[in-house]
Amino acid sequence: MTTIFKIPMSKTVLTFFLLVVAVVAAAVAWSFNSGLTWTGICLIAVAGPLSLFYWYMLYITPKRASVTVADEGILLAAPPFASAVIPWASVVKTFRVDLKKDADFHFTKTKKYMTFGAYRSGMVEIKDGREAVVVTNREDVLCVQTEERYYLIGPSDLPGFLEAVEKGAP
Repeated sequence: MTTIFKIPMSKTVLTFFLLVVAVVAAAVAWSFNSGLTWTGICLIAVAGPLSLFYWYMLYITPKRASVTVADEGILLAAPPFASAVIPWASVVKTFRVDLKKDADFHFTKTKKYMTFGAYRSGMVEIKDGREAVVVTNREDVLCVQTEERYYLIGPSDLPGFLEAVEKGAP
């Protein structure tokens, strides 16, 4: 049986972002006393593209982030920062980790990594020097340990994810 769990960014963060964009656009419009034409040009040339870029990075990219638990293993998809296929045969053990409290899992280096609010996605190095792939929108995650690295996964429905992993793991 295949079960998909989503890892979206918080709606509060997205609402705050839209509010900031509206305030910046209003400030730009107010600061230009040279007329509607130049204000419109500035908004189209500067605020528009930046808003689209950040909207893509904060909404579209995290919205596509998901983890699939299948009979063969775990498929982690959080493009462009983290993607992995974890066959059940490669799993050494699974355990819960609190990223805020567990000092052994504090990040020392980041590679291809994005964080905004509680959302985190990418490759990191943890305290012991091992590599970890992290995709989460929460502090408590499931750590899937393999020989090569750790996978720190925290979907919105963590209890359902834990149950699916328990059922799927050999």
